Amino acid sequence: MQVQISEPFREDVVLKEPRDGDVVMLIDLKRCIGCFSCETSCKLEHELGMGPRLIRVIQVGPREVRGRIRTLYIPMPCFHCSPAACVEACPTGAMQKRSKDGIVFVDSEKCIGCKRCMQACPFGAPQYDSRTGRVVKCNFCMQRVDYRRTYTREELEKIYRHVPQKRIYLPVHDEVGNIKRDSKGRLVDEKGEPLSGRKLAEAGEMPESLSYSGLWSACATKCSTEAMTFGYYRDVKKLIEQKAENRQIHRVGSVFYALPPEDFPLPRSK
Repeated sequence: MQVQISEPFREDVVLKEPRDGDVVMLIDLKRCIGCFSCETSCKLEHELGMGPRLIRVIQVGPREVRGRIRTLYIPMPCFHCSPAACVEACPTGAMQKRSKDGIVFVDSEKCIGCKRCMQACPFGAPQYDSRTGRVVKCNFCMQRVDYRRTYTREELEKIYRHVPQKRIYLPVHDEVGNIKRDSKGRLVDEKGEPLSGRKLAEAGEMPESLSYSGLWSACATKCSTEAMTFGYYRDVKKLIEQKAENRQIHRVGSVFYALPPEDFPLPRSK
């Protein structure tokens, strides 16, 4: 699999290849239609006001490409670089990178709003929130990613203490961890039947353990054209290899872009 790295950032940020356990995102620019649903869902997920956008959709064009007018939309979340320039520039340790999955996030309790991370980042990912006086940035919805774990029986009894002796039914996930739904948007079980509130907690014995797959990022799950694929690198790698057969794959940090070269709006000649 051949992955290209953009030249302007090769000197600024060392872009190491993600590990199998790192969280990555694949964005198919051919499928993105510029609906901005990723921006909207991100603001709702993180309760952001006017101003900061943790993911930005950049419009390139319209331009003439090989005799046709083309417009390209490029969603730009934080690229979760390795190493991350924002982490190195932070004087208080508020900007951190998790070792287990490579997610870069801001500890708001330690942030003093000095904006050094904003100056260090070549992509403009950290942004200043005037409401709180602190910096915010895309954290790959790590609060959702952290749900992906196995709970013991003791933990389940604490979580579901109001419904003891209940069997918990979970929705089905695909190979990359996205929750499957029917045509009406309802959660479904293994047989494709919708899960109602009653069926989610039918009478039964509490299991010894339960693996909960959780949710992926808000932007990826709400993408109207399924242009975004979110997951661990070991799971998304196969899809990236399939895209590389007829697309160019450009990687920036933990984000992979798939695009046909003939459809990319070329810079205007002087």
